[in-house]
Amino acid sequence: MDALNLQWFAWMAGGFGPTAWVLALARWLGMDGVALAGAALLWLWWKRPADRLYLLGSMLCCAAAVLLAHRLAVWLGHPRPFVMGLSPAYIDHAARGSLPSAHASALFTLGFCLLWLRQLRLGGAAIVAVALAVSWGRVYCGVHFPLDIAAGAALGGVIALLFGWLWRHAGPVVQDPADLALQGAAAPRPSPLPASVE
Repeated sequence: MDALNLQWFAWMAGGFGPTAWVLALARWLGMDGVALAGAALLWLWWKRPADRLYLLGSMLCCAAAVLLAHRLAVWLGHPRPFVMGLSPAYIDHAARGSLPSAHASALFTLGFCLLWLRQLRLGGAAIVAVALAVSWGRVYCGVHFPLDIAAGAALGGVIALLFGWLWRHAGPVVQDPADLALQGAAAPRPSPLPASVE
């Protein structure tokens, strides 16, 4: 696994001779690309008011993923590429453990959570695309290995699965009673009058 991880890093990273414009793009994605996911989330919040409780739950899952990723990274203590001398750090970063990537964990968790609901899938797919772009940028800039990204995506997938399962079983209980009443009012009701026979 380590040999494959190093091989993929050598293929994806800028290393000691990066292309200038690719490095500029990778640095922007690696440091500020998360803003693209924030913009998608704000758009969904505005366009889908009926799903705001689900969006809030997804954001809480995202925060939990970040905390868990940091804890796991400290516990595992896997060194970063720039610490091992495999690449300069083109993004300022502490030398703490890198596995799993907190950025990847957060973004993949959010994207996968949104993919659970049909009406939020477009936004979820956009955030997963952002997660891939940000992750590539951080590998190119020498602060993560591809395995760090894969571990973050796996962590995000597990958290999203748990959240999706909980939502399917507990979602109707925690939804706003007024929303449920409106849904009930919109359903067709049988007439109390007997049907006329011709």
